[in-house]
Amino acid sequence: DANRQYGISQLITLESKPNVILLDDAFQHRKVNAGFNILLTDYSNLYCYDIVLPTGDLREPRIGYKRADVIIVTKCPNNLSESEKRALINKINPITHQQVFFSTIKYSNKIVGVNGSLNLKDVLNKPITVVTGIANPKPFIDFLNRETIQFNHLKFDDHHQFSNSQIDEFKQMDFILTTEKDYVRLESNFKDLNNLYYLPIEVELDQPEVFNALIESFISKFKL
Repeated sequence: DANRQYGISQLITLESKPNVILLDDAFQHRKVNAGFNILLTDYSNLYCYDIVLPTGDLREPRIGYKRADVIIVTKCPNNLSESEKRALINKINPITHQQVFFSTIKYSNKIVGVNGSLNLKDVLNKPITVVTGIANPKPFIDFLNRETIQFNHLKFDDHHQFSNSQIDEFKQMDFILTTEKDYVRLESNFKDLNNLYYLPIEVELDQPEVFNALIESFISKFKL
């Protein structure tokens, strides 16, 4: 629900009430007083050097970071050293109760489509069109380049709503590779075709046990 307050009020009226409500992209929803806040900041665009919209990408002033319980630096290089982590932590300057984690993106070696999966290496010789409608496609594009995959990139804005004419154009293409986020928005138009695939990803944290313990400790306070 775009109105987070209303959505939560509906959830807690259910006969089987949830013990935990997890909100995505809700840090700026100040009408909801969350018990545990996780702030994500992109390695290539740290919030501490950013400014508010429309000139920057922040939805509120930087000072809001103090509400976070955990700060995760996302999309980090796989070889990020401990000294580089310390330098980033110094830039972020967390306050006493905040813990900082670092995450990397792990790409699959298979791509997934309506009719199943293929090994990524099996499409090297296909005329590939990469379609992205996400805020920062650079890690995705960099990975494909490292895998020596030749492609034409059609880049759209974040949350882009693909028009009927664009979808019709995509249907005529030999092979489309996209992100999982974009695939969800396109899939229903390609049920009878076999030219749309996405590359699955996983997110890896540098200290998953510590992170999980923090979450479990918070949730345990509310178990009946």
